[in-house]
Amino acid sequence: MEDIINQIDGRVQIIFEKSTDDNQTYRDALWMTQAEYDATPSATIDEMKQTRFDNWLAIINAPPTE
Repeated sequence: MEDIINQIDGRVQIIFEKSTDDNQTYRDALWMTQAEYDATPSATIDEMKQTRFDNWLAIINAPPTE
C-alpha cells in the first residue's frame, strides 16, 4: 500500500501500512502541521514510521507476563 496523505484543517495525515513476514499488518497514521510536513525530509518521515512499526512488533512479540 502506498502512503495516503490527507490535508485536514491545516494538518497533514500520513496513513501508512507495513506487514510482517508472517502477514500481520500494522496500519497507523502520522499527524503534523503543514509547516512541519514541509520541513521534514522524507527520510525522517520513513524513520518515524519504522520506529512506530518496530515498537508495535516489540509489543506483539513480547512474552506474556503474569
